[in-house]
Amino acid sequence: MNYTLFAIACYIVMRGLQVLFEEDLQTKWCKILIKTVTGIMLYAALASLFVWYNEISFLGFNPNK
Repeated sequence: MNYTLFAIACYIVMRGLQVLFEEDLQTKWCKILIKTVTGIMLYAALASLFVWYNEISFLGFNPNK
């Protein structure tokens, strides 16, 4: 699995959670959950961009596999 696919999967999970918990988006626990998943997704996306230019392993697995 490469980093770009991992970042795309994180984005799909984030959007899915927003749709799944659409009725609860104003509750505190849902805001925290969405912000946490968004932070993880942004980190994965930035790691994907860094790996695109350098061969650095940010997410703990080999970016070429």
